[in-house]
Amino acid sequence: MNPLLDFTGLPRFAEFKPEFIAPAVDQLLAENRAVMAEVAAGTDVPTWDNFMQPLDDATERLSRAWGQVGHMNAVMNSPELREAYNACLPRVTQFWTELSQNEALYSRLKQFAASAEFGQLNRARRTIVEHELRAFRLDRKSTRLNSSHSQQSRMPS
Repeated sequence: MNPLLDFTGLPRFAEFKPEFIAPAVDQLLAENRAVMAEVAAGTDVPTWDNFMQPLDDATERLSRAWGQVGHMNAVMNSPELREAYNACLPRVTQFWTELSQNEALYSRLKQFAASAEFGQLNRARRTIVEHELRAFRLDRKSTRLNSSHSQQSRMPS
């Protein structure tokens, strides 16, 4: 088994090899995109169990695997590891951008925050939802500002 896909205990750094990176990243990105599409397209009322938890579980696995890759790249850098890391970095970055700009997810998150269940969540879970809402708002504002600056820089003087 690819040690980057084993989430049962501590990272298996001793078994890490650069050739494990791309297959693990490919699998985790596919899983995350499938979960993201499923929860974004949901027609039922979003709840912690059918919306937040699946998304959190999927992104946690990706973050954990990619964190191991980043750590190994920092402490055991080699040409093979650097090549594998650099090959996957744009794809991982693209996923996080897709997630943060997903209007359907943002809409569902707002719907969840306005639900009766939200008020019944413990403080930790409410804070998670509030932080996710803030991140979406900030990402949206940043995108609009960058778009505005980009358009202004293209205008003739």
